[in-house]
Amino acid sequence: MKRFNRGGGAGFTLIELMIVVAIIGILAAVAIPVYSGYVKRAKASEAFTLLQGIREKEEAYFAEFKRYTDDIGWEPYIPGDGTCDQTTNWNLAVDSDWLQLGFVPDGPTYYAYRIDSGYEGGVLQPGAPPATPGTPNWGTLRPWFRAIAEGDADCDGADARFYISSRNKTIIKCDTTDAVADDVY
Repeated sequence: MKRFNRGGGAGFTLIELMIVVAIIGILAAVAIPVYSGYVKRAKASEAFTLLQGIREKEEAYFAEFKRYTDDIGWEPYIPGDGTCDQTTNWNLAVDSDWLQLGFVPDGPTYYAYRIDSGYEGGVLQPGAPPATPGTPNWGTLRPWFRAIAEGDADCDGADARFYISSRNKTIIKCDTTDAVADDVY
């Protein structure tokens, strides 16, 4: 039997290298989408955590003052401004409504947050609460609030929106293009 002599050099054949490259390609094709899903869920968990924190602060505010806070505008940015896949610092001035609520996130966030409550100057304004996914029967519920998180954390061009309200303690998620919520968390 004749042995193949490589001339004293150790190495891999071209076939061996092609097999290794093919295996790495297959692993990457499977791993990258799975990893992207993990990253997307990790970013969405920010909204769940902060909305639960906002709800707790609103309920504590209600227990102390017998009303919810006035409407609080978007912070740290206005959704739809092209901010995606990046965290943004909150610009909390000394007289910020978020500070009066007692809510301050630990750091920059992927999503923007807002609170609707129907209060203006501490007075509950007349009218029914706005339609909110996952809260089908607001009815004549008074007082009320809803907190919203919105952003495009995965840069797919569609903002994801998350809701929590005084009526519904679960977080509802829907894309801004959806007519109704598609997930309940």
